[in-house]
Amino acid sequence: MLKYIHDEDKIKKLISEVWENNHSSFYTKKYKDVGLNKEDLLNIKNFQKIPFLTRKELEEVHPDERLFIKPEEISFVAYTSGTTSNNPVITYFSDVDNYYFDPSLGLDVKKLLITYPPLNKNFGHTFIQQCKQGNRKITPIFADYQNLPNSAFLAGKLEIDAIYATPTIASQLVEHIDKYYDRNKIKLLALGSETLTPAKRDFLKKAYPNAKIANLYASSEIGQFILFPCKEIIKNGDNLFHLLAPPLLATEIIDGELVLTYANNKAMPLIRYRTGDFFEETKEPCSCSNKGPLLKWSGRKGVDKIRINGLEIKVDDVEKAFQEIISLIGDKYQIHFYSSTKDSIETVDLVVEVENKQLLEKSALLENIKTMVINHLMNNWYLTPTVNLEEIIKRKIFSSIKINILEKLSFTGDKTKRLITHLND
Repeated sequence: MLKYIHDEDKIKKLISEVWENNHSSFYTKKYKDVGLNKEDLLNIKNFQKIPFLTRKELEEVHPDERLFIKPEEISFVAYTSGTTSNNPVITYFSDVDNYYFDPSLGLDVKKLLITYPPLNKNFGHTFIQQCKQGNRKITPIFADYQNLPNSAFLAGKLEIDAIYATPTIASQLVEHIDKYYDRNKIKLLALGSETLTPAKRDFLKKAYPNAKIANLYASSEIGQFILFPCKEIIKNGDNLFHLLAPPLLATEIIDGELVLTYANNKAMPLIRYRTGDFFEETKEPCSCSNKGPLLKWSGRKGVDKIRINGLEIKVDDVEKAFQEIISLIGDKYQIHFYSSTKDSIETVDLVVEVENKQLLEKSALLENIKTMVINHLMNNWYLTPTVNLEEIIKRKIFSSIKINILEKLSFTGDKTKRLITHLND
């Protein structure tokens, strides 16, 4: 269990500010309800007694009721994609003097193509500020993640040398960039918002042979990148992260979940916020000069891993199973889990949706393709290190698997979501 307090004085200052705030009683009421007073909170030894802030609270409490500055001091409003809970979280943001983040990540890059939905939709102007505050002159070029041919045209015309994107968008850009530009000229892929699985990393390494791949962590509730890789991590191709402190005041891992305290956004500071993202602290320190804790990504609850009938199903294992049939069905697929009753036994039906208009046009081959996919997954999708899907169905943990070829996936969003459960619907 990681409990890392970066700045005790600033935590005390933050607690005093929210307790005495004239605009919102959100935290004061929350803490009084559990019997904590200001004196208790200012004793740093009691920090772990402070109740967690949850995403559900941010969804249920109107942003006006958790606004800690005057309404006229709001700089902008941001919102999440809603991929995790299907309900976007709205957050007010204040101006921030310093984000402490260098978009170049210490590499020799000058022109960044931005096809990263959170930056394109909500945080473009703050990212411009970060580019100005970085260690080298950088020009961000905000392209259109919904019009990748146009984005690729910009990449060629302006001779970009770095891309900020999700792993999925970076993959989809490949065919379009080839029409206008040389992928060998790209030196950096800065990726976030999705799990960078080994399968995705291998594909992107081949697609952008001269690019360093940097896995970043950000949150729309926080409003900036707060976990980042150093040059050594990028060089080794690891999914590891350093903490950006400042601006983080405290970082905790509780039962594997990342819990953050962040005060840069005066409009809505976050105190012991449960992010819903899971990490673990590595045993070995990084070989770079950063001496803080080193975190390893282990997934997003309900997105990268779900638990069904005692099985933990991980997106890494899913993508590994599908990797060999991508050339057959494409990379737009997702797996839905539905409750079922067979022979009076409660079980689970699997439905694999594949978005591929070209396959739909091959009606004569469609059933054969579906059979091939099912046979491949039965033999090659391992839900434990030694048990494949065929064995899981024999044990009646799951009851069946079905393939649906569609023009459009039933669940869509800015982020790729492979695993979708309907068991609680």
